Amino acid sequence: MTTEPTITIAVLLPSSCNVNGDAENGAVLARRARARGLTVELVPVESVAELPNTVHAVVLGSCDDPSAPQVLDALRPFRDAFIAWVEARVPVLAVANGWKLLTRRLELVPGSWVEGLAIIEGDAPLRRTRASDDLVVVPSGGLELDAPVLVGYENHGRDFRAGTGVESIGTVQHGRGNGHGTEGALVGPFVGTHLHGPVLAKNPELADRLLRLAITVAGGTSMLDESPELHALDEIAANARAQIVSSLA
Repeated sequence: MTTEPTITIAVLLPSSCNVNGDAENGAVLARRARARGLTVELVPVESVAELPNTVHAVVLGSCDDPSAPQVLDALRPFRDAFIAWVEARVPVLAVANGWKLLTRRLELVPGSWVEGLAIIEGDAPLRRTRASDDLVVVPSGGLELDAPVLVGYENHGRDFRAGTGVESIGTVQHGRGNGHGTEGALVGPFVGTHLHGPVLAKNPELADRLLRLAITVAGGTSMLDESPELHALDEIAANARAQIVSSLA
């Protein structure tokens, strides 16, 4: 039996924020934890009232553009919780529109800006043309990943302009990313990205980074044991990543 604490993973608004399977990033984290003998509670959360008393990791997927105003309204009651999570170093993964709704402001339609939750400094202006392509990113040193690249598919209509204290998660090797050569947003335990896939299935090193942070927040050790099951899955992910990169060379 493991002496490690139970890891609680909250997946926010999965009924409306699951474009390209992004909400399943929570299931990827849970599987990787369970494969190492850890106990996990994977909790879908559709309202603040459904939040567990303690959360060790948070996943927020992407919504489509037409539903963004409604999703923004649904997210506003979570603002205090987001602030508390970032302060407590709870890892938060937010994808595409889910991430953009957490910025200071975003352009929903041309010339019409709305205030986001202001969890992440920066704004999200509309693009002239939608970015829909494979996205390959060389991870930044801030992520501390033992991976040559991160891969996924981008499908977004907004760029990202970072504000004070926001790093990117890496440099774009192929695709558009934030629109100016960088990709994503990194603020302490928070990771925002355009990478769909779901991103954690395609990039297990990133999944394990978030899982280590979650274990630490829960009061456990940050070491992750090897797992034959995960070794096989990680080889599949590595081969897929290599094929994507070679096909774009």
